[in-house]
Amino acid sequence: MRARDKRIERVAYAIDASPVRKHLLREAYEWFTMFGELHEHVHVAYEVVQQALRGGAEAPPVEGAVLTRRVRQAAVAYQDRQRPRDEWPPTVRGLLFDEALFESQPLRNLARSVIATEVAWGGDVQNPGFAARHGVPGYGCVALHVCGYPGKLAIPPYEAEAKRLFVRLDNFRGRIPQDDPSWMDAQSEALAAFFGDSVLPDDELLLEGVLVNLGLDLLQAHRQGMDVSRAMALLDRLARNIGDEREPSLAELSELAKTGLWHAVRTGDGPRGRRPRPTPPAP
Repeated sequence: MRARDKRIERVAYAIDASPVRKHLLREAYEWFTMFGELHEHVHVAYEVVQQALRGGAEAPPVEGAVLTRRVRQAAVAYQDRQRPRDEWPPTVRGLLFDEALFESQPLRNLARSVIATEVAWGGDVQNPGFAARHGVPGYGCVALHVCGYPGKLAIPPYEAEAKRLFVRLDNFRGRIPQDDPSWMDAQSEALAAFFGDSVLPDDELLLEGVLVNLGLDLLQAHRQGMDVSRAMALLDRLARNIGDEREPSLAELSELAKTGLWHAVRTGDGPRGRRPRPTPPAP
């Protein structure tokens, strides 16, 4: 059994390390430029993106030991997640390509859909200005930014609350210790503690992260038609309170969580409210 597993591993390694055949790469690249769709095989997709970043120029032909070395370098680059983005300053195109290859599955699928949509509207993946009109966000996922998130969550009657929340989100992202990879784990644990046990963190920055995430959840739930008026008013009051004034509101937030409201918000099982109709434009 062990010998069989080793043979399977050698075959898998040989497949992953093998060079992409020219005809396959050309076909995949043509499909990418025409429809914006990347090949499912990560090695092929990686080579296709590299060619697009070269403006469509094919890699020079190589043979023998040189080819083996190039293939090994490409495999190492992908496995080590060496990003295929452009030189500084970064572009929307390079960052989208990056997410289409290396992000988690949901965000990777989103980035690929964004690329395909841009190509459908006439975008050229070989052009450094691809999707440039959207601009590079200071933080967060570029694909989500191109899709208009979180701006699309600002729906009546909560436009003002949403704008205040977006400013808090920017401030919060700017305070995150980017050089501490364990911090996001702590933030995830704080969110889990609140959703599971209705417990809010003592750390001020972790608490702000929880409150901002709750606000985004409420805006998304409102967009789906749920009645979030009580919770939205509470979070907006928390944003305005300072010092000891926040303690009663934080206690109310924990009590509200015990009613199962946040579970309903995140699963979409909460009470439905009537979303006000937009005012028609003046004739």
